[in-house]
Amino acid sequence: MTKNHLGIDHPLVAVKDMDKACKDFARLGFFINPRHHHPWGTDNHLLMFPENFIEVISIYDASKLDQKNEKGFAFGRFISDSLARKEGLALVALHSEDARQDHQLMQDRHVENQGLVDFRRIAHRPDGSEEEAVVSLVMLINTEFPAISHFFCHQHKPHLVWVKDWMTHANGANAITKVSYVADSPEILYPRFVGIYGEEAVTLTESMLEVSTDRGDFEIFTPAQAQIRFAGVEVPITPEQQPSGVAIRVTTHSITKAKAHLDKNQVSYHTTEEGGLRIPASYAGNTIIEIYPEEAED
Repeated sequence: MTKNHLGIDHPLVAVKDMDKACKDFARLGFFINPRHHHPWGTDNHLLMFPENFIEVISIYDASKLDQKNEKGFAFGRFISDSLARKEGLALVALHSEDARQDHQLMQDRHVENQGLVDFRRIAHRPDGSEEEAVVSLVMLINTEFPAISHFFCHQHKPHLVWVKDWMTHANGANAITKVSYVADSPEILYPRFVGIYGEEAVTLTESMLEVSTDRGDFEIFTPAQAQIRFAGVEVPITPEQQPSGVAIRVTTHSITKAKAHLDKNQVSYHTTEEGGLRIPASYAGNTIIEIYPEEAED
């Protein structure tokens, strides 16, 4: 992986039925890696790309959800609470290669955080062998607006996650380039993103907030602007659920290949003016998926 400090590492799509979600994402042309389990009662599958990925997460053991770190934060309970609000984007991990240094950076910038979470899990290799993965997280939970939460993710053994055999997708997908949110007032999120990334990375207009990272962008739209931005599909959010994430955009090395796969599997989609494919949220864990050719620009 090339240098990527706090870029989009992986958005987490929380689902109630993991088996159904895996079938749905596979139908869209994504390769689903083996299931892994966390010590706090959640399990996941990863949709891997060379420099970031989508994590599909669910609950396998509710009795473990309240396992807490030294600051009293329970990751499993957070996912459970997210699912109680709605399925879909629960939070987004940002890429870190030194969790403790980045935690200190947030402390220095006075960004709300719930401290460090160090954990280990068994990682399953493509050949069937296993090895213990070691991960450090820095939790940046937004207590006022939980669905606009993040965490830094430091993989101490990245070779267990970025496995080449898991990166070949039938739709040709190869990177996440955008994560989109809807908020009544995007400007209220300006201080949070400035705290994480600095003023130079954040642009605020009357109808949206945009944040540039080393690996993809965040965009936050008003409800009215979201209807325009996601023309052709329903925006999967109610007024009571705002602010929250609604969409993930990925690029593909072959839009023709992606379109053919969707057509073969009878997946409906909207073709955008820029030549992208916009897939309704009902096909992917209550999350709009956009597939764009690599060379496309907004």
